[in-house]
Amino acid sequence: MTARGLEEFLGPFPHQTACRVIDWVKEEVKRQSRNTWSEAGKRSLLNTFYYLFESQNRGLAQDALGSVETLSFRGMTLTPIDCAVLSHVIGFCETIKHLDLVGCHIQCEGIQRLGPGVHKCQDLRIEMNDLGDSGVKLLSVALRKPECKIQRLGLKKVSLTDSGAEDLASALSTNTSLTGLDLSVNELGDSGVKLVFAALKNPGCKIQKLELDTVGLTDSGAQDLVSVYSTNPSLRKLDLSGNKLGDSGVKLVSAALRNPECKLQRLWLKGVVLTDSAAEDLASALSTNPSLTGLNLSENSLTDRSIPALRRLILTLPILERIWLWENRFTESGEMELRSLQGVRPGLTVNI
Repeated sequence: MTARGLEEFLGPFPHQTACRVIDWVKEEVKRQSRNTWSEAGKRSLLNTFYYLFESQNRGLAQDALGSVETLSFRGMTLTPIDCAVLSHVIGFCETIKHLDLVGCHIQCEGIQRLGPGVHKCQDLRIEMNDLGDSGVKLLSVALRKPECKIQRLGLKKVSLTDSGAEDLASALSTNTSLTGLDLSVNELGDSGVKLVFAALKNPGCKIQKLELDTVGLTDSGAQDLVSVYSTNPSLRKLDLSGNKLGDSGVKLVSAALRNPECKLQRLWLKGVVLTDSAAEDLASALSTNPSLTGLNLSENSLTDRSIPALRRLILTLPILERIWLWENRFTESGEMELRSLQGVRPGLTVNI
């Protein structure tokens, strides 16, 4: 198709010449997609996509992308037109699995242009863009598509609020492909998190990794986690760091973890205003979960009074690999006691 358009000016193209051009484009795309660590490399790849877009040749685009599985434009400013070109090319290709658009200054219009193609990607990283509620609403349309393949979705720091969480939660309740979701550093508050937790209760929801670091969650919102585990115990990693749960909120989390169906493997409670008062509850609840491999309790207010509970927890869990206890209020002798537990079981690391 592209060759025929040029033949009017340049004369007929021999078949061999056309094949050589296609092979050259394919090699260029492969080479450029492996060299996106620099701004120049990213721009060179995007320029090639512009050529493919202008050709309007579906077969050429498919051949050029060939076996390319990962595209990264991380940190590069993408205009709405850039997003339209990128979506057009991805729409022609079935091989793209990982699309990294972290920190690309994409806003609502950019997401609107990207929309038609992103549902094909398995791993969509779009963190640190000013999408706002309207942008996330557009992205939620992709999650609702029956043919959606997105398994991991990064929406960290995208200016999402509780208002936009309603559309996202609605999409999550019907999506069956998503297994990992990062909503950290957004202004969800308890009301927004409750909407997300409500979506997780859907039996068809397959989310295993949920990151809610610094989203304004308090003990009020933590209450809903109990009902999540009672209906859908699929979560394997839960990150609630940076939220002011306090002891009351941590006790509610502990109640959820006591569910016999809970198979949590990694729990992050870094900087959640945890004190000795809730340490016993947490340790007791986690002791009933033999699947736990990682626990982060850094940047809290634990003292030597919590050491017996932590000691029992560490010795009880059969496959615990690492526990983080940095920046608490242990004495030097308390830190030494906790660190000495590394020698009790091979493979255990106590970071303190």
